[in-house]
Amino acid sequence: MRERSTRGRVAVLAACGLVCAGGVGSARAQTKAGGLDGYTPAHAASQRAYEARFQHGVSADDIGRLNRGLSRRPHLVGTENQQDVVDASLAKLRSYGLDVHKQSYDVYLSRPQRIRVSMTQPYKRDLPVKEKRFPWLQDFQDVVDGYNAYSPPGDVTSQVVYANYGLPEDYAALDKLGVSVAGKIVIVRYGGSFRGVKVHLAEQHGAKGVIIYSDPEDDGYVKGAVYPKGPWRPADSIQRGSIQFLWDYPGDPLTPGSPSIPGTERLAPDQATDLAKIPSTPISYSAAKPLLAALAGPEAPEAFQGGLKIRYHVGPGPTEAHLNLDIAYDTERVSDTIAVIRGTRHPDEKVVVGGHADAWTYGSNDNVSGWTATMEIGRSLGRLLKRGWRPDRTIVLAGWDGEEYGLLGSTEWGEQFRRDIGDNVVAYINMDIVGGRTFAAGAVPSLDKTIVDVTKTVQDPGGGSIYSAWTGGAAAPTVDRLGSGSDYTVFLDHLGAPSMEVGFSTPGGEYHSAYDGTYQMEHFLDPGYLGHQAASRTSGVTALRLANADALPFRYSDYARAVDGYVAELQEIQGKNADASQVDLGVLRDAAQDWGAASMALEARSAAIVSDDSPSSRALRRINRALMRQERLLTTPQGISGRPWFRHQIYAPGINTGYAAQFLPGIRDALDAGDDATVRTYRDLLLDSLRRVTATASRAAGRSAASAAARRRFATRSTASAAAAARRSARASANDGQAP
Repeated sequence: MRERSTRGRVAVLAACGLVCAGGVGSARAQTKAGGLDGYTPAHAASQRAYEARFQHGVSADDIGRLNRGLSRRPHLVGTENQQDVVDASLAKLRSYGLDVHKQSYDVYLSRPQRIRVSMTQPYKRDLPVKEKRFPWLQDFQDVVDGYNAYSPPGDVTSQVVYANYGLPEDYAALDKLGVSVAGKIVIVRYGGSFRGVKVHLAEQHGAKGVIIYSDPEDDGYVKGAVYPKGPWRPADSIQRGSIQFLWDYPGDPLTPGSPSIPGTERLAPDQATDLAKIPSTPISYSAAKPLLAALAGPEAPEAFQGGLKIRYHVGPGPTEAHLNLDIAYDTERVSDTIAVIRGTRHPDEKVVVGGHADAWTYGSNDNVSGWTATMEIGRSLGRLLKRGWRPDRTIVLAGWDGEEYGLLGSTEWGEQFRRDIGDNVVAYINMDIVGGRTFAAGAVPSLDKTIVDVTKTVQDPGGGSIYSAWTGGAAAPTVDRLGSGSDYTVFLDHLGAPSMEVGFSTPGGEYHSAYDGTYQMEHFLDPGYLGHQAASRTSGVTALRLANADALPFRYSDYARAVDGYVAELQEIQGKNADASQVDLGVLRDAAQDWGAASMALEARSAAIVSDDSPSSRALRRINRALMRQERLLTTPQGISGRPWFRHQIYAPGINTGYAAQFLPGIRDALDAGDDATVRTYRDLLLDSLRRVTATASRAAGRSAASAAARRRFATRSTASAAAAARRSARASANDGQAP
């Protein structure tokens, strides 16, 4: 659903957190050379042997064959072609010797019947709503017209106003020019925020409708040669996508918080708060050009100027547009593909690896790449199974359906099995877009070191280790923070399961267009499917490390350091903005530092226990139970103010970004608004959570509380670097790129 960072944007995964020398791996007992975090010496040796066998079994050629087969035809959610993809995936995974089943849900979906966009003034012109066909694009009649999922139907005509990216600051710039969008059709370009945010803000400003186009400055000819001569977006290419208000809640719009299964009470459509009220649709930049070229009114500010060879004006008029969107709604079935490799020692505990299997068109990159890389994990593990190997914990491989419309399959699955996920999921690993040559990763801070360690063992498509290519000569790599926009959302934001995502990308402009197919993949994005292979190996090795660890290798001291920095950043805002809430946040920093000190003690205790080849099973159970509880304790049952589906108190998608992570979401917006009561409420909820995670870590470490000296050691290492990282996070969120 969401685009990757190396397309010239900071990752849509979200705000960055630096993995620095003072963070990951510091102030704790270090793993001995040749060892693995959380493993006894003997177990580490056998684990490395199995990881090597697994990696050897991951084949770029096999992934390529899978990708070509599953992306041969367009396979939009709810279509017969998508059901064929599900059935083919089930059969293939069974052929690997895996236990596989289908999990289905009946969800509320939109379906375009007829999409018409025209220019009615100063002259009449029908605008194209679909790309031209190339000979290698099979079953092109099944490519859906350019449209926005969950747009309401509508037949509106009005003058046009150009609002740049449609961000809050863009509307502020229009206000300075004396231009209102009330009663107008707003045309905005992709970038800067999720398209649903663009529609929502236009709606709030009184617009009648929205047209979204891809400007060549952002992913077209300004960047380089366009398809089919190069990877960038050609003039007729349309970026389809969902406009569901994902920052409110994802999944079936009519069953928030509950699975879409028989017996679940459903909202009436007009009660769903994550659906837009005004019609919107996407167009290409060739279609947008006459609309923009005919606009008069004030000349657009320099920041509004794009890559079309015109001088942009904002209007209103004389350009007038007509949107005639015939979009039907009905309940249709989505089907997840679930493969289970049952563990031996801890079969109830699970590591889940998932990627969505649906696509807007052919989906060779988004996301047949991620799903086939996940399936290849199953193929290689299946070979180990045939030799008698079994994981200690259960490994689940999931192909989610309906992600492109609103994270449908993963959200409904998570809501249905919330108790099992809450009690037993060790971690969720997401695979969304892996067709490329540049690595990126996102995670909660407790998984940063695991990702870093794994990337040192996997070969990069360009040679050497992924870690070496990832750092690029820097002291340490950057692990992004997760907001929303892909299938980790229900696991992390709603249920509090530790989550991460890995992938590869190459700059290009095929996103959500008819040109996201095999030709683009094999000519420009990932020739030879080496990025697919590296992503499959990385996620597979990570799953194996977590599934087989004697003591789970989570580093909550890194998490505490990040939280300390986020609070420090809010305190800086308070110091600079007299209108911000001045509620005291110092108690949160004290609590975060107590948590950090307790976590360092727990990590030292864990390392000491596994330093011997005969660790106490009772001690390991105690440590692992405490580590499993930490992330869950950072959620609050009442959720974030105004959007209760989001329960995580550290990370949630920003309201005006839709995808990028906002840190301390219950506090942040209220603090900026000067809302003392809400800041105090969510400060106290977070304070309670931090005290509970500290107590949990302290008990498992065998100590009643963090010593003053330990707390001082943690605080000394934490404060400056964490505050700087939080500032980087805020800048990354503000600049976050294009979303679903």
